[in-house]
Amino acid sequence: MVARAPTPDAPALPKLAESLWGLTVEDLKWYAPLLPGRAPTRKAELVDAFVRLLTDPAGLARLYGALTPGQQRVVAEVAHRGEGLYDPEVVAAKYPDVAPPASPHQYYGYRRSERQPTAFDLLFTSLYGVGTFIPADLAAALRALAPPPPPFELRGRPDPPTDLSAVAAAWRSAPPEALVSETERAVFHDLTAALSLIQEGKAGVSATTRLPTLATLRQLRGRLLTGDSFPEEYDRAEDAIRPFALLLLAQAAKWAAPEGAARNRLGLTKAGRALLNGTPGPDDVRRAWEGWLKSDLLDELSRVRAIKGQGAKAARLTKPAERRERLAAALRACPPGRWVETDEFFRYLRAERLSPTVERGPYSALYIGSSADYSSLQYAGASAYWDIVIGSYLRATLWEYAATLGLVEIAYTRPEESPHDFGEVYGLDNEPYVSRYDGLLGFRLTPLGAYVLGLAPAYQPSEPPAADAQPALTLLSNLDLVVTDTHRFTPNDRAFLERIGAPQSEGVYRLSRERILETVENGLGLAQIRQFLAARTGQAEESFPNTVQTFFADLGKRLGALREAGRVLVLTGDDPLLLTELAHSPALRNTVRLATAGAETVLLVPEAQEAQVRRQLKKLGYAPAKG
Repeated sequence: MVARAPTPDAPALPKLAESLWGLTVEDLKWYAPLLPGRAPTRKAELVDAFVRLLTDPAGLARLYGALTPGQQRVVAEVAHRGEGLYDPEVVAAKYPDVAPPASPHQYYGYRRSERQPTAFDLLFTSLYGVGTFIPADLAAALRALAPPPPPFELRGRPDPPTDLSAVAAAWRSAPPEALVSETERAVFHDLTAALSLIQEGKAGVSATTRLPTLATLRQLRGRLLTGDSFPEEYDRAEDAIRPFALLLLAQAAKWAAPEGAARNRLGLTKAGRALLNGTPGPDDVRRAWEGWLKSDLLDELSRVRAIKGQGAKAARLTKPAERRERLAAALRACPPGRWVETDEFFRYLRAERLSPTVERGPYSALYIGSSADYSSLQYAGASAYWDIVIGSYLRATLWEYAATLGLVEIAYTRPEESPHDFGEVYGLDNEPYVSRYDGLLGFRLTPLGAYVLGLAPAYQPSEPPAADAQPALTLLSNLDLVVTDTHRFTPNDRAFLERIGAPQSEGVYRLSRERILETVENGLGLAQIRQFLAARTGQAEESFPNTVQTFFADLGKRLGALREAGRVLVLTGDDPLLLTELAHSPALRNTVRLATAGAETVLLVPEAQEAQVRRQLKKLGYAPAKG
């Protein structure tokens, strides 16, 4: 059976006497060697004897003193933090060397335990539907006796956990290739790349799910600063990781939304256009992360394709937003700048009761393999269920969203080379791996992550840009822009140049008045264009060639020469005299203007006064027909 954590409305735990009366005489006799003196044989007398022993402060203190140090810590954990309930996940994570308390029965009651009871065993009892627990009044007495347990300390290390030589020795093969991401330095570039693709009208999505298409993901991958996690070409849209996440994050942050009659293409919102015309910064990353925490666009569990039954009628999955909040809380406990191994992080989550709940209720509808009956995760065991379901969900969310936004850097391998062992679970034999995220070895909270999560008052980049870096572009007097440093010329730089210049040859663009005017119409200012050129060429704006300065001065005059004064409704008719009469009528003469369009007489109605004019026309007996 899959163990479940208690729900907030779980019934109160039974008291000591009630718990003892729930045992059989044979069960009580199994504990009898722990009683002082000669043990009685009748049930009522046995219950009375155990109640006296466990409610006597001196007797309880003797039993507590007989426990090993590890057992004393477990009792303190259960009494103080578990409110009497023994949570096997918590205890196994926090006190892995302490065996669980024994009961009179083994093997589901078919065989009586042959080992002798200990004081540790006597403090616990079990009840169907509740689990193992310390009776309520006994737990209260133990809280006065045992000091509260210290919190679990999440340890970090200075270097990424990429040494897989021990794995290679065990496998008797070459060690798997371990990789380390560089998403913090890439995220601002990559957000711009995603927004640029959307602005160009090239971000196709499903009209029903709003998930990006395969062609869109392939295009975006080519624009990212460091590409995707793995170099292989995508066969399916679900193979993408970082491009997939960026397009969903743009929607979650309200920078993009489906548009058009078919709703199968993303378009920039007002906020998205403003961001694209500026420079994404740490506050924008925070907005994307906080938007994703609340988003219902996607359940990251759906990215773990080997876990089936997610859409079944019997499946009762929790809201992804609830799970993400727990992960965000756990990330705040990570030491900034230090690497945390994935297994150690998962151990911390279980020990501190921060594990997200994926399914509601006591039974699981999920399974691995081809049969929901034979490979149900309901019977995988609590540890395997946590690793496969909750662990896979966390790996996907950390890798695909926290790492894509640069909150963490990750160390990882290919999923088929992952050193992680999921154990013997029915149905896994036919799967090459559970998910593409199986190879997550560990992660490091970045300065950007510390800022976004509220652990730092300001963002200090890990690697500030070099002040003596050579310029990536040269600006010539004939308006040409020549790429001089291809290593520093990013895909976003190329996309920006294509918005303001026409390609002349490989690595050469010429400033284009038509392209710049179109770009300005979309919200980019001339000052931002000049700032871009100054930053990439290493020249101050006042030192641009004279022809370039003249070019921008002329553009500035042209942009201010014409202004939109508002829109008007044009009314035409077959009788020019009627139009003249209406224009001079007392009801309309202050709101409409008589004009000539070519050889035709027309009435001009300001857009703001259209409703008023239509009402007056109806009073005069006229209703304009659609043209």
